[in-house]
Amino acid sequence: MAKNIYRFKGIFKSFLFVFAVLITLGFSVYTYFFVDNLQKQTRSLIKDLQNQSREFLNFRVRIFEESINNESFQDLNFFFDEVIQQADYPIIYTDANMVPQYWRNIDIPQSTISPVPPDTMQHLEKLVQKYETMNPAIPISYQGQVLGYYVYGESPLIHQLRLVESDIVSQLRGLLIIEIIVIALFILIGYAGFHSIKKSEERYIWVGMSKETAHQLGTPLSSLIGWLEYIKSSPERLSEAIPELEKDLKRLKIITNRFSQIGSIPDLNPENLREIVCDTVQYFRNRLPQKNGRVQIDTELEKDMPLVMVNKDLFSWVLENLIKNALDAVGDKSGRILVKETRLNERQICIEVNDTGKGINSQDKKNIFNPGFSTKKRGWGLGLSLAKRIIEDYHGGKLTLKESEVDAGSTFRIVLNTDKS
Repeated sequence: MAKNIYRFKGIFKSFLFVFAVLITLGFSVYTYFFVDNLQKQTRSLIKDLQNQSREFLNFRVRIFEESINNESFQDLNFFFDEVIQQADYPIIYTDANMVPQYWRNIDIPQSTISPVPPDTMQHLEKLVQKYETMNPAIPISYQGQVLGYYVYGESPLIHQLRLVESDIVSQLRGLLIIEIIVIALFILIGYAGFHSIKKSEERYIWVGMSKETAHQLGTPLSSLIGWLEYIKSSPERLSEAIPELEKDLKRLKIITNRFSQIGSIPDLNPENLREIVCDTVQYFRNRLPQKNGRVQIDTELEKDMPLVMVNKDLFSWVLENLIKNALDAVGDKSGRILVKETRLNERQICIEVNDTGKGINSQDKKNIFNPGFSTKKRGWGLGLSLAKRIIEDYHGGKLTLKESEVDAGSTFRIVLNTDKS
């Protein structure tokens, strides 16, 4: 069944867009979960360190509490020397009413003034409230009565870990944003490039189709004008001109039919390829210029070629383009063009157009089917592109450059499926 190239291209573009979006989402989701997992692990590590630090402090305070409750204990300054003064984290010791008495490792030096200035005391009380949100205050009892509370903040190690965690998470989130922006720009640039290529291709197609239309119509119209002048000068020879006029009118009808089928799904019918090939070859044989009389156009076809589902007008157009290119490749020198049929298998038939012309450069081989590409000075680069679309999109076949060598010639191959199931 023939394919609709425009619908296929639309699906392909949609697929590229969806694929790009999925890649973007994939990277974004992966980065998000990576950041989230890293944050959870860091917080878990910080929590473990906090718990270990809290357990150690509770242990030291309980040891001190047991010591001061021992009747033999005499030195109350031990608590301040061993617990408060040796701490490397912010700490405030309060009385039973939560009024700060001693502190260390905070931005306020230990006051030697009594009472403590109001503004300093206010700041200390705010720090006490802040530290209590981090760690529960540890009460210190003496003979059943609470002497005071041990309030402390985060250790330098835990504080540094929090800063590192915050910095890493911020950087990774920034990287995620940059990643999304870069991929979005990639999608936009890719879309813009694809759109530009599509517009350029459409422009080449429209220009090429216009020139191809003028070229196709030019030959029969010139012939009709010539026969009209002939009839005017020799009215008595009208009977001789009528058959030729009919041929040119038939040619015009074929051309009109060809262009009317471009862009829509043409009707395919079982046709004898031998007849189509022979008619097309004979058409060119009759029109070879005298200076190209040394160019031979031959055929190698089986008499019992199978029927193939094709559109006769469009398929003959493909053959005309291939033979026309072969004639241009041969140029003014002597040469040979061979159109032959081969069987790849029971389900596929192959038509090859071989010439002994100038061949195709290796760097041009990948571009010869692109609209607008031509190695001719006055070529518009539509013939091979149009031929490929007719064979592959309308007939479900394949048109390829089988082989080509500079100054040795080229061979184009058409592969079609036979009508056998």
